[in-house]
Amino acid sequence: MKKLFIYFLILSLLFSCNEEISRDITTDLSMEADQFFDFSTAINEGGYLGNFSYPDYFRTQSQSLPGCPKIEIDQTLRIVTLDYDAVDSCTQEKTLKRKGKIRLDFSQSNTQIGTWWMEYIDYHFENTEIKGKREFKALTTSQNQEKFENLRFNRDTGLSFVANGTNTYFVSRFSFRPFAISFVGKIEGTNPAGRKFSQTLTKAKEVYINCYSEGWILPFEGEETWTVERGQGRELTYRFNFSSEGQCEPIVNALLPDGRNLILNP
Repeated sequence: MKKLFIYFLILSLLFSCNEEISRDITTDLSMEADQFFDFSTAINEGGYLGNFSYPDYFRTQSQSLPGCPKIEIDQTLRIVTLDYDAVDSCTQEKTLKRKGKIRLDFSQSNTQIGTWWMEYIDYHFENTEIKGKREFKALTTSQNQEKFENLRFNRDTGLSFVANGTNTYFVSRFSFRPFAISFVGKIEGTNPAGRKFSQTLTKAKEVYINCYSEGWILPFEGEETWTVERGQGRELTYRFNFSSEGQCEPIVNALLPDGRNLILNP
C-alpha cells in the first residue's frame, strides 16, 4: 500500500511539472515573439532614413519625417544630422517617442565608391536605445544595399539584441522624389536570452513615403521568418506577416512555433 501511494505521488508530481513547463513555454513563445517584433520595428525605423539621398534632405521638411526632427545640413562636410531633441511641434497621425540624434555622412556618396553611413548618437526609439553604424551603398539609381555589424539594441528593461545584417532596398521615385521603398534581406545575431537567431525576409517589405511622413513606420506588406536556437541542434521558427487593412495602418500577425496565431500590434 505504501509503495502504491509513493507511485501515485511521483506520478502526480510529474504531471504537475509538465503543466508548469507547458505554461512556461507558452509564456516564453509570446514574449519572444514580442521581443522579435520590437527589434524588427526598431531596425526598420531607421532603414528608410538611410535610403533618402543627400539631395533628398534638401527637399525634405522636418514635419515629413517621423518624429519631426530638426534637419541640420553641413554642406562643407556633406553631413545631415536629424536632431530629435530639438522638435518644436509634431502633429503627425502616429506619434512614437524618440530622443537623441541620427547622423548621416554623405561625404563619400558622390565618389566612385558611392557609400554613405548612418550613425546613432544617444538615440532612443520608444523603450530601446540603438547604438552603432549602418553602411549604405548605391547599386543603381533605384537600388541600395545596406550592411551593418554589431548593431546593438538595448531595452530599458536591461535586455539587448546584437545583430549583423544585409538588406537590399528598391526606391521608387516620382519627379525625383521617393514615394515607396521595398526591401529584402537577412539579419543574424544574439537575442536577450543569449541565443543565436536569424531573420529572413521571405516576402519584400513595402512602405509608402506618404504614410511614413505621417509617422506610420510599419510596412503595409511583407513577411519575415525568425529562427532561434534552443540548444542540442533544435530550432524554433516564427513567421510574421504584414498586411494592410487601410493604406497606412497594417495588421501584423505572428505564427508561433506551436501553431498559435498572435496579433502583434493593436
